Amino acid sequence: MSLYNELKRRNVIRVAIAYLALAWLLTEVAGTLFPAFGIPDWGVRFVVIVFALGFLPALIISWAYEITPEGLKREKDVVRDTSITHVTAKRLDGITIGLILVALVFILADRFWLSPRLTEQLVAPGTVKTNSGQTSEPQLAAPQYPPNSIAVLPFVNMSDDAGNEYFSDGISEELLNLLAKIPELRVISRSSAFAFKGEKADIPTVAKKLNVALVLEGSVRKAGNQVRITAQLIEASSDTHLWSETYDRELENIFEVQDEISMAIVSALKERLGLQIEVAPKVIAVANIEAHDAYLRGRYLVVLRTRAAVEGAVREFEKAITLDPDYALAHAELAIATLLQIRTQYGDLTTTEAAARATPHAEKAMALNPNLAEAHAATGFVSADRGKDEEAMTHYRRAIQINPNYSIVYTWLASKLSYYLGDYAEEFPMREISLQLDPLSLPARGNYIPKLLERNRLEEFDQELEPLAFTRPVFYAVLRGYRMAIGGNWSQYVLGCLDALKINPEERTSFAHPAWWLASLGLEEEALTYYENPKPGLLSLLGKHEAAVTTAAALLDAEPLSLRANRDMGLALASAGDYTRARPILEDMWQRSGGRVTRSGIFSTSGATALIAIRRDAGEESSTGELVAAIQDNVRRYNEAGITGTDEEYGVNYEAGLAAYLAGEREKGLVLIARGAEEGYFIPPGVAYLQMLYDDPGFAPIRKMQEARQTRERNKFLAIVCNDNPYDAVWQPAEGTCERFAAESGE
Repeated sequence: MSLYNELKRRNVIRVAIAYLALAWLLTEVAGTLFPAFGIPDWGVRFVVIVFALGFLPALIISWAYEITPEGLKREKDVVRDTSITHVTAKRLDGITIGLILVALVFILADRFWLSPRLTEQLVAPGTVKTNSGQTSEPQLAAPQYPPNSIAVLPFVNMSDDAGNEYFSDGISEELLNLLAKIPELRVISRSSAFAFKGEKADIPTVAKKLNVALVLEGSVRKAGNQVRITAQLIEASSDTHLWSETYDRELENIFEVQDEISMAIVSALKERLGLQIEVAPKVIAVANIEAHDAYLRGRYLVVLRTRAAVEGAVREFEKAITLDPDYALAHAELAIATLLQIRTQYGDLTTTEAAARATPHAEKAMALNPNLAEAHAATGFVSADRGKDEEAMTHYRRAIQINPNYSIVYTWLASKLSYYLGDYAEEFPMREISLQLDPLSLPARGNYIPKLLERNRLEEFDQELEPLAFTRPVFYAVLRGYRMAIGGNWSQYVLGCLDALKINPEERTSFAHPAWWLASLGLEEEALTYYENPKPGLLSLLGKHEAAVTTAAALLDAEPLSLRANRDMGLALASAGDYTRARPILEDMWQRSGGRVTRSGIFSTSGATALIAIRRDAGEESSTGELVAAIQDNVRRYNEAGITGTDEEYGVNYEAGLAAYLAGEREKGLVLIARGAEEGYFIPPGVAYLQMLYDDPGFAPIRKMQEARQTRERNKFLAIVCNDNPYDAVWQPAEGTCERFAAESGE
């Protein structure tokens, strides 16, 4: 007998058809009724999965068993002459037809009667019916935004003269600054709010991107000495107006108008949000309206953050001060703009030159108005450039106290906390607040995302990073490479930098030390030529100690007061083994640090290790305990902040191991150093102050492991760039590199 005939005789085929008909019917019922009882979508999927899992067992049972007058029996135990499979077949045919008919009836009932009724019960309040009586699609619940949060969008310039753009922007910014001084409000910073300038984005979209409950928008029309300002306060979730007003005034009274508008807004906010605001902040009036006009132009330019714009801003602030020598706000902004003109940012000034020019204006601003947030921000900025860390932090904190929404100061304070004071636990919340106040700011996000990676918060990192793929592709490429490099995949970071370079070749100097990572791969020529002027640290890493000392000396000659230049000089000399010249510099850095080691401040773990080697070389073993304790304290602060440092740049385990090793705990130290190397930290291979570690037989397998990783990562990198190089238009390997790679790899 054929298999088909046997399947037919045992009713296996009929059972399969009946089973599918039943599954179809029950799935339709579940899909329609489950939502009415609040059962989520996974309930329907569960029903489908159950039927799918039960299909094969049902067929097996129908093959192995048969229904008889005595009940269910194994098929092999049924006498063929007494079998009633033909009767069962007819019953199954009837059941199948019945199930199909019921399913069809249910589908029709669902389409024309049941679903409309259920939809009426399920739609959110506020759903509107059409003229035909049909209900529109269910509306999502209104989005929930942080209470008491507001964004001030750039007021539209309605003047005939497009050159008045700075004036309308200035009105918007000053209203923003007034509201920002109210502690009960969270006010989005200018850079994020003004990102929508010129765009026709609707209010709900703006609110979603900025995560605010309220939006203030308006327009400015300036004609001669007359100005018309229209402002309106909008509730984001409902896109409804809470308050709107138009003001026609003469420019001589512009400060009164701004005060009037801010008072009206505050009144509306108090009524709507129940804020306990006694008195609204006042605009800082200026004796000379032309000085104020120049100040507004300067603010308009400085936020553009280009070299030409910053230079123009400095000129406008200087003009404002010439017209009104007691204009405190202009003095403060001139100090900040001047400090932005250093070589590494938007100008040609040395740090010393910039600080010398900025200091008088910061001091003048403080003398004129010690309660001005910008004056404290400028003074803190000057203090930071002069290495006066505690003083800088005091002024930053005071600026935030005066203006709790001063987003950029949170970033400056966070940098001071982390890189110079090593307070990593307090640093992270500052980064978070800065991003909350300025959610579209690349600097704020750029400083925050890597901190997630340091803490091994990879899911959050990926969530924060993904949107940048379209909005900031250069930045996305670099950070994605950094993410993929975790665990010692050094080649991935270099590839990420090259991906970014391919997107925008002008960004070469913006990436975090790709030359260092090229050196880690053992690609010396590529590392030395990536930047026009290699830094002393890179030269020391590559064993170019004489060049490192020469370069560091030149930088120190240019900026003799720079603590960073002094630090780099001391480390270059110590790396070269010139302990006599290195010692006074490193001892001075140790004293200036207040006895604290930080990750990359003026006295890092490298500086402490170098000074330990120097003191021991001089026979002063007993004096090294304080330095070892400082390294251990830095590791403790890493741990308290949740920093794992499992990468090439910051090796927490390596630093902990080095401290233990230097403290005489050899075995413990080597275990931790090995763990750091396994995690991907790159241990400098040829600096004099680590010679004791290099000479230890226990370090040999660690060195071997690192060299093996270096070879592996170099080969992975060269396999890409030496075969149809995808970066050929912006970067090429050094001459002879690919030929050597081909010879070594046999390709």
